Amino acid sequence: MNIRKAVDYSAMFAALEAAMDADLPQMELYCEIGKIVCARSEKGAAVAAAEFLKEQYSDMTGFSPRNVRRMRNFWQLCSGTPELLGEALCLNWTQNVVIMEAELTAEERCWYIRKAAAQKLSKSELLRMIENFAHLESVLDEKVDAWYNEDNDENSERTQYEEDPVYLSRQYPKKPRKSLLYQWFSSLKRRLLHHNYTICERVLMWQRPRHGMNTRKKEDMS
Repeated sequence: MNIRKAVDYSAMFAALEAAMDADLPQMELYCEIGKIVCARSEKGAAVAAAEFLKEQYSDMTGFSPRNVRRMRNFWQLCSGTPELLGEALCLNWTQNVVIMEAELTAEERCWYIRKAAAQKLSKSELLRMIENFAHLESVLDEKVDAWYNEDNDENSERTQYEEDPVYLSRQYPKKPRKSLLYQWFSSLKRRLLHHNYTICERVLMWQRPRHGMNTRKKEDMS
């Protein structure tokens, strides 16, 4: 039979009490609680901290064992990057929990923390962005913008000139680039015109024999 050894958490309880008496904003308080719990190596430290807080501060909410574990995880994720920690503290606890519990890499997590802080996203907006992989669209846009600049454009033209001696350099006037939507409409217009022309041609071909038959009938009747 395994007997659980008694663990002295008096130092942790004293640190938690000092944090609660400091009258910190919610995010700073949760961050401090996570730091205090993270300093203990015992598996039951989060549960012990939750029980102590609920007993000593029964009029306050948010100190369930699950939430205290989240505070510990928050400190573990952000303590190594002070700049990111400062940005995360600008969010509310719900936003941080959404980002922490999503299946994101460290780089993606940083992107959503900064995006939520910059745009003041609500919980539903943040969840929608994560579900739609908004960070991937942003990364693609940044790569396109980084590649497509004047130097790359000139290098591309220079390469094309070397491959094709007939190629004219950019100093000659060029036609403006047409958007994909414009090209699609142009193609659709050409197809419709061709279709209408084909229909008219078939109608004319069908009417010619009938016109000849009507002429012969008139001659016979006369």
